[in-house]
Amino acid sequence: MGGAVKVYGVGASPFVATVLLCLEEMGADYELVPLDMAAREQRTEPYLSRNPFGKIPALEDGELTLFESHAISRYVLRKYGGTSAATDLLRESSLKELAMVDLWTEVEAHQYQPAIVNVVRQCVILPFIGGTRDQAVVDEYVGKLEKVLDVYEARLSSSPYLAGDFFSLADLVHFGFTYCLVAGTEYASLLESRASVMAWWGRIMARPAVKKVAPLIHLGLKLSSSA
Repeated sequence: MGGAVKVYGVGASPFVATVLLCLEEMGADYELVPLDMAAREQRTEPYLSRNPFGKIPALEDGELTLFESHAISRYVLRKYGGTSAATDLLRESSLKELAMVDLWTEVEAHQYQPAIVNVVRQCVILPFIGGTRDQAVVDEYVGKLEKVLDVYEARLSSSPYLAGDFFSLADLVHFGFTYCLVAGTEYASLLESRASVMAWWGRIMARPAVKKVAPLIHLGLKLSSSA
C-alpha cells in the first residue's frame, strides 16, 4: 500500500479531526477528500460503499477501506508509528501502558463524549445549520460533563496525560469536541476552573499537529474565539 491515504469527510468534523491528527502526528501523507454534507453526499453512493452507515470519516489505503474514527486512528498509528515516544501513541510494546491507553480511550467514548457531544451539538452545530439550541438540554449535559471533568481533574492532578506520563491516543481523541467547546461556546470555564485539566489541554494545544488541524474546525464551523 503506497502513496497518500485518502480521508473522506470535512475538516470541521471532530471525528475527522481525530484521524487527521493521527496522520499529522505520524508525518504521513494523506489527502482530505471533502464531501458535500449539506447535500447529504455521505448518504449516497459511492460513499455508502466506503461506510454503509453514512457517517464520516472513511479512509482508503489502496484496496483497504476503513470507517469509524477510532478504528482508523489505530490503523494509522500502527502503520506509521514507531517505537519512539514521539510516534508510539498506542504503547503496544508495554502491556500495562497499552491497557491504560485503552482504558482512557474507552472513557472518552463512553463517559466524556456522550456529555460533551450534546453541549457542542446544541451550542455550535445547531446554530451553524440554522437551528436553535435548547438550553434545558445544554444545562443537563453541562452538569454531566462537570462530573466527568471532576474525575479527569483527579486523574490529571497526578499525571500529565490520561494514560500516564506520555501523550497517547487517549489524549488525542479528546481534541475535536473539546476544541469546539472551548472555542465555540461559553463553557470554556468548565476546563479553566480545573487547573490540572486546563494544563493538560494546554499541552495538547501546543502540539504542532494540533496547530495544523485546529484551523480546519475553527474555519469550518465559523467559531468566534480561539481555544
